[in-house]
Amino acid sequence: MDRWQWGLPAAELTQELFSPPFNVRVTENVNETANGDIMMLSLCCLLLSLLFPQFETFTLTCDRYIDSEIGKTVILKCSFESRSNSNPVVIWEKVGEKQTIHEYRDNRDDFSEQHKNYTKRTAIAGNAVNRGDASLTLKDVNVWDEGTYKCYVSTNHGFDDEIIELSVWAKGTGDIHISWQTDGDNNDVLTCKYSGLYPVPKISWKDTHGNDLNSINKTNPSRDENGLYHVEHYLKRERDDKNQYVCSVHHKWMAKPKAARAVFTNGHNMIQLDDGEPSPDL
Repeated sequence: MDRWQWGLPAAELTQELFSPPFNVRVTENVNETANGDIMMLSLCCLLLSLLFPQFETFTLTCDRYIDSEIGKTVILKCSFESRSNSNPVVIWEKVGEKQTIHEYRDNRDDFSEQHKNYTKRTAIAGNAVNRGDASLTLKDVNVWDEGTYKCYVSTNHGFDDEIIELSVWAKGTGDIHISWQTDGDNNDVLTCKYSGLYPVPKISWKDTHGNDLNSINKTNPSRDENGLYHVEHYLKRERDDKNQYVCSVHHKWMAKPKAARAVFTNGHNMIQLDDGEPSPDL
């Protein structure tokens, strides 16, 4: 049905506006004069402005990619243009996992739908929301916090949502540990161990002359209860009278690789040095 219907006689104008939940009928006897036409047009414009208010342009802006060290506090930053009497509602969710992380409405936090994994770990600065800051603070970041987040903001002036990708990392603790044992074929099997990393690092072996030995070794990664990796990297070598092997751990969040070297003397005695630099004089 058309929003506008014209009835007869011509002097009578019947206007029907259908916009649920509104159903308004305005009937006005209009004299066939210029003044009557102007008055009727003004009335129609007033009704349309009341029944069909237009949302102004509303945009939410967020940092698209954010990274955090595990165990630290991270802020997922989002902002919008603040206006008076906007009555903002902010909702943060973890995409793909149906987890509500934090809600803010009616000028206060609403934890009724918050997933238990985020209990007492999230915050939205209430006094900042009314100034256009919808950022989420996430405390004590862990491996399982990594993923895609969505921020929804709704106000009296419009609504919008944005996606944020959170990457987490841990560069490990302590030093590299190298051990060795002899297999049934009288070969030495070296094991390079390092723990507390995320994601999986790259480990490499080199000999005294800097030759890459990765084609003859293998890695065995495992994860602890916190989701961090413990890596063991094996290298089989034929017994020599004297040789050195350098194990290096490479991780994108390390300023430089960690390294340690195993030095064999007299064919069967090994010492470990943590400088990672081959020394042919030993």
